Amino acid sequence: MATTCTATNNDGQHIENRVDVFISGAGPVGLFFAYQMAKLGHSVYICDPKNGPTTQSRAVLLTPRTMEVMANHNIAHHLLKEAIVVQGVQIHVQGSKVGTMDVTGDTSFPQMTCLAQDITETVLIRLVGSDCIAWHTQLIDYSQDEDHIEAIVRHTGTGFETKVLARYIIGADGSHSVVRKKTENWNFVGYSMATRFGMGDVALTGKDASKLPYTRANGFVHSNGMCGAIPIGKRNGKQYFRVVGNLGPYEVDESDRTTHGVVQEEHGFTLEQLQNIMTERLHPLEVVAQEPLWLTEFRINERKANGFRRKRAFLIGDAAHCHSPVGGQGLNLGLQDADNLAWKLSIVLRGLSSDDEKILDSYVVEREPIVAATLQTTGSATRFALTKGPILSAVGYLLSGALSFDRIKNYFIVQMMQVHVRLPKESQLLHSANSSSNKHNSTDLIEPGNFMPDTSVLRKRVLTSKLERCTLHQILATDTTTQHAVMWISSRPSRFPSNPLTQEFWTKFFDSKYPSATVRPMVIESTWHVHESKAPEFVQEHGEQASVAETAFWSEDHWDTDGSISKRVNLGTHMYDKPDVPAAIVILRPDLYVAYSNLVRSSSDIDKAFEFLGAYLKKEDGM
Repeated sequence: MATTCTATNNDGQHIENRVDVFISGAGPVGLFFAYQMAKLGHSVYICDPKNGPTTQSRAVLLTPRTMEVMANHNIAHHLLKEAIVVQGVQIHVQGSKVGTMDVTGDTSFPQMTCLAQDITETVLIRLVGSDCIAWHTQLIDYSQDEDHIEAIVRHTGTGFETKVLARYIIGADGSHSVVRKKTENWNFVGYSMATRFGMGDVALTGKDASKLPYTRANGFVHSNGMCGAIPIGKRNGKQYFRVVGNLGPYEVDESDRTTHGVVQEEHGFTLEQLQNIMTERLHPLEVVAQEPLWLTEFRINERKANGFRRKRAFLIGDAAHCHSPVGGQGLNLGLQDADNLAWKLSIVLRGLSSDDEKILDSYVVEREPIVAATLQTTGSATRFALTKGPILSAVGYLLSGALSFDRIKNYFIVQMMQVHVRLPKESQLLHSANSSSNKHNSTDLIEPGNFMPDTSVLRKRVLTSKLERCTLHQILATDTTTQHAVMWISSRPSRFPSNPLTQEFWTKFFDSKYPSATVRPMVIESTWHVHESKAPEFVQEHGEQASVAETAFWSEDHWDTDGSISKRVNLGTHMYDKPDVPAAIVILRPDLYVAYSNLVRSSSDIDKAFEFLGAYLKKEDGM
């Protein structure tokens, strides 16, 4: 591929018109998708009618799962440098504090990472390269052929129109998506809420401002509605909050219009209106809003496209779904859409797939149920928050009681922060625990569809210039891979000899003929079974095996401690099985979700793992 990105110049008179992927929309979701495609070596055309990144704060929260995604692409640090870390949520009902919820759960980022969308976009634009984005340019129409799409774009300043040919088109262009609307019967199903909401980014002062800690998001439930205050960072030397509240009761818009997002009107939302909401719903707290950076009204829709794919066209982010901002999950869903689709599309574009349709359809199968569940949860939470009248008092007492139990609090927070997001079992790219090939083995290992949490440090076995100790996520993190990690985990108590099948796993891996672009091996053994800091004797001294061995062999110091990889995959429960301790094969996808897991007691169990990969990955000999 000759280029990784293309764009028009300022007068719209030139365009590179043949690319791998056309992306409509240069918001955070489209930019993150473009970043992944370009890093994977694919040519990209990304356009947006705006003149540059948004100047508005808009979405301000990144969840723990999204930060794990960003860390897997080696870009989490770029966002953390600009963000503030918030530890949880503080809830008030009718002016009384009823409890707090700390972000918890099995995650590397037990926090709410808050930064304004304009900063998020600026960071991603810097990573993508500003010259790669066609600003002032919007998609007008497109059509699909058997092996490509043909898009027409127009420069909003000059009116110049041109044609772009691409193998696939991605709609990251919001709730009014042109990609979706230009395909017949591709609908945005759901409803619009007639209720309007006011929002402002303001500095907070006043007698009780300190009671809204800058380390927590703050929620206020009142008989006349809700109000939230979320810290978003410093501006002009002052600490700013995003304050939002409803301007009326819960009401459904009976029309079929999509009205999601900021309301553009001549007479907009004012600081006085925002202060009135705060005075009423924060009472008896006395807090004053000052020096607004942004004031606006917005509306909420709860909608989902009737399918996220039409042949060579895909929807991600708000183009595919929109819902209440409760919990701040909208942007995060979109970024995770992009992460789910990017590596799959890359495998297909590079001809590494044995079944293109299975891989591409899995995007729809995996993302739609997660989105549907989020719509239901956020919709219910919104309706509760807008409850009016005496019923709220009873609900408030119930909420107060619930927040006194850690187990209940933790359940709510991990759901809201997406810590427990898992892929549906129906996915074609997950090994079924109930399949005939697995019935003779225990199925209590980590299940396919689960996100693989990070581990305690592993020690690199093959020493070259220095001693390396890394967690699993650090070992796997990269910005340029579509590799599945086939992990052979054979730690065992010291009184047992090392697993005799380790050499067979290594041999079968190379015999399987999967290209290094899609599959990499990892061999993890107990430290006390690793007697030399070099590759085992069975590894060939030269050629591909020797090269792969340098990064493939690792040891864990203590399999019986929390966070060890043996405990993470639940191999620890089999450490004293008779007559012999089994090994485990766990296959991780590029997005760190488990694709396959099985105990290994015989040579045939190793074969099953590589046979599973053949269902959608091509071997080097094309078989």
